[in-house]
Amino acid sequence: MTRGQSQAWQPSKQKRAVRSGAIIPVLLMLPNVVWILFYSLEADTKGTVPAALSIAENVARFAALALPFFYPIDLKRAGSTAVLLGMASALAIYYVAWGRFFMGAGSVALLSAPLLAIPSPLALAPVALLLLSSYLMRSWLMFGAALCFGVLHIAVLSVSGL
Repeated sequence: MTRGQSQAWQPSKQKRAVRSGAIIPVLLMLPNVVWILFYSLEADTKGTVPAALSIAENVARFAALALPFFYPIDLKRAGSTAVLLGMASALAIYYVAWGRFFMGAGSVALLSAPLLAIPSPLALAPVALLLLSSYLMRSWLMFGAALCFGVLHIAVLSVSGL
């Protein structure tokens, strides 16, 4: 290259990493925002959850949803296509389960009803998505936060009866 020439953008030399995993919690929270705005649980359906369990679940949820903002997603990592397919499948199951809930007039029974032989898809699908995303983020911390959130989320659901 001679002096004064600018180097042209070449896609093959660019890194294939998304600068932030922020899209993951955003996609997970979209149906929750709709639920908060337009639906409410029937008053008699909430079970009592021990405060310590509820606090632990919320801390783990916060960690699992906040950490992706600080990690890039590496799409060049070995197996990234398979992981992305798994993530897309988990997100699709999650959205179908939410769609079923919304179309069912917000029936609480649909929150934990099985879908495609998956028990409690609204609890398991986001956890699967977060666990898979930890691979693309190359983050054991994210994996641990997602795993803790999954275990605690399922514990809260079983204690509350939802």
